[in-house]
Amino acid sequence: MRLVWVNHASFLVESGNIRLLCDPWIEGTIFNNGWRLMSPTQLRYEAFEGVTHIWFSHEHPDHFFPPNLRNIPADIRRTITVLFHETRDKRVVNTCKSLGFAVRELPNYMPVLIGPDFRIVCGLNDLIDSWMAIFAEGKAVLNLNDCVFPKREELLAIRRMTGQIDLMLSQFSYANWVGNPGDLDAHRAHATRKREQLKAQIELFRPRQFIPFASYVYFCHEENFHMNQSVNRIGDIRRFLADELQQESLVLYPADEWEVGAPHDSADAIERYDSDFKIDLDVPPLTSRSVDLETLQTAMSELVDKCKKRNNSLVLNAMPSSVIRLADLRQDAEISYRRGMQPVHGKQADIVLSSDSMLHCIKTDWGGETLKINGRFEVPSGANAVRFFKLFRVPQYNGYGENVDLRFVAARLLGTVRNYASN
Repeated sequence: MRLVWVNHASFLVESGNIRLLCDPWIEGTIFNNGWRLMSPTQLRYEAFEGVTHIWFSHEHPDHFFPPNLRNIPADIRRTITVLFHETRDKRVVNTCKSLGFAVRELPNYMPVLIGPDFRIVCGLNDLIDSWMAIFAEGKAVLNLNDCVFPKREELLAIRRMTGQIDLMLSQFSYANWVGNPGDLDAHRAHATRKREQLKAQIELFRPRQFIPFASYVYFCHEENFHMNQSVNRIGDIRRFLADELQQESLVLYPADEWEVGAPHDSADAIERYDSDFKIDLDVPPLTSRSVDLETLQTAMSELVDKCKKRNNSLVLNAMPSSVIRLADLRQDAEISYRRGMQPVHGKQADIVLSSDSMLHCIKTDWGGETLKINGRFEVPSGANAVRFFKLFRVPQYNGYGENVDLRFVAARLLGTVRNYASN
């Protein structure tokens, strides 16, 4: 079984006549200009020829990025089968079908044979993310990507299904808002928490080899650039794995090739990532143009109308309002499903953000989730940002095929619906 490293969370697994590509994000800024790849990708779109399958773990753009997929030549797209877990909304599979890919939906926890001696199992995590186990040539590879498992029982269930793991891959640094500028204690706490998550995974699975991945990015906007200061660096993580966990690990740089199970010298890859990161931090961060208040109010009114057509208006009207501070406009406003967006004065703001970020929250189903991930906001002392993000869970739930009605609220109160958009 041969592995070719692509970038970030993407790699190609080759065995027999199967060439399975995981989560290709090739180029471009994502999360509303919040993230960039740390290092340049070497794989070109023409090189997708010969790829038999592409698996997407979830819809976040560092894993599923349609602008890149459109750059794959159309005649090559028609030869590739996309693999994605079963969903109610079908957004990913329908997008892929429209681009000319064949599509195969993967049932939860069910083995699927995609080639002679090449079996996969996909498992859903929090209704957003998924992991994949690959079995070929007598080896087992477990790709956990961004999955977070609050309960040990969830990891145990995977362990019982997979048996001994030859190679495991998992995210090694934080990928979301970790605190205001200057709040280094909070930033470091998030970095430590990620190491503890790695520790829990490795101590349970004890893979023969481990690849830390899915964190080869940097925060590239002036509003989140401060979060680069405390990220887990790949060299430190490899030392942590060796010294504290006695775990054999390896680091691969874009275009590196490796035979699963073979020894590997990671020194060159670590040095190149460190060099790339220093170069990235010397590049001036991105900025955004301001959006006038009237445009934001119109967009918010359209969002309210859209959500009230899809969901129970009584439930939406009962949701608490949130006060926002538009930093670049020097304007406070109150938002709700009752009154849309109205200027206010003298009220405690729940969140401080730019007008550009606010417009993105309003205009996209995933706007609130994107803001949490790109971290382009601040929370004033004593504020309650949860009120803000709860309002934008409604279009996010709708994106998953859920309607917010009285039965939905009752199920949430009874704990029968998992909070897959939690803070």
